[in-house]
Amino acid sequence: MKKALILSGGGSRGSFQVGVWKYLKEINWYPDMICGTSVGAINAVAIGCGLTVKQLSDIWVKSGRRKIYSLKLLDFAANILLRKRLVPLMDTTPFKSMLQSSVDFGRLKKSNIEIIISAVNLHTALPEFFNQNEITIDHVMASGSMPVIFPSQMIDGVPYWDGGIMANIPLLPALARGMNEIIVVPLSPVGHVHRLPEPRSLMDAGEHLMEQSLVSSYQSTLMGYGSPGINDLVPGSSYLRKKNMYRNEALNMYRNPSLNPDDPPLNPAGQDHLQTHATPRIITIAPSKMLGIPSLLNFTPEQANSLMAQGYDNARSQLKEISRLYKKTL
Repeated sequence: MKKALILSGGGSRGSFQVGVWKYLKEINWYPDMICGTSVGAINAVAIGCGLTVKQLSDIWVKSGRRKIYSLKLLDFAANILLRKRLVPLMDTTPFKSMLQSSVDFGRLKKSNIEIIISAVNLHTALPEFFNQNEITIDHVMASGSMPVIFPSQMIDGVPYWDGGIMANIPLLPALARGMNEIIVVPLSPVGHVHRLPEPRSLMDAGEHLMEQSLVSSYQSTLMGYGSPGINDLVPGSSYLRKKNMYRNEALNMYRNPSLNPDDPPLNPAGQDHLQTHATPRIITIAPSKMLGIPSLLNFTPEQANSLMAQGYDNARSQLKEISRLYKKTL
């Protein structure tokens, strides 16, 4: 069985993924591939170069805001007022230095796990994927270059922005490689809780919009591929379900429990384009509550420790629930 781990972007919420990784190691679940975007790319590269959970945790707990970025408020404000060339709000030179001292890119190239990260090519406005044979510090910085907030990065003379703009949850490489079991770690609860609170203020609406943007590409990929992940509590479009546009149950390794088992199958001859490939087992381990907009740039030890604990606990509880539902051992 070929397995993949997908690590999404989400700023300083990335410490949640460290907790998930800690639990996966404890149950001896090791991927053949790790795909990451933005902060997920940083965690993917750190794992790929052999950092232990303790070393990875220390990066999150001991870094702090000043080791990640410095504010350029005056330059940024002058840029807005005078309408001169684009000046990002923050300088990420401190983070680049910290990352260079923590990550052994030579060791990364020798990783037994295929490491893939994404960034958006500003000339084509398309996401591009890079594996460990070509990943450098510039690729990692590019994957996490949030537009306007952080500076874009040059790779071979081409400017790149944060991969999360187009593929915040980079599932496609794992699907393309035919992975059988995929664990996805988004940094938002959207799509993975029974019911989100209704927005009651402008701030609430902004938070919902931001959270939805973090998972939109993932949900679209799942629906376009033919079925939601097996433990997504909010199933795909009701229109798709009513039109029986999900693939034949016989071609599914697992069936989403939220779908009606009495629904007639798709074309049994397998001629529908959604039936041309086997369905991987897709499992989502996500935060169980809204984390707030400030959490995206909160690099305090308190938040890092809190989210690592949440990631560990959520991985344990959510994977045990999946094992119970499907009578499988993870």
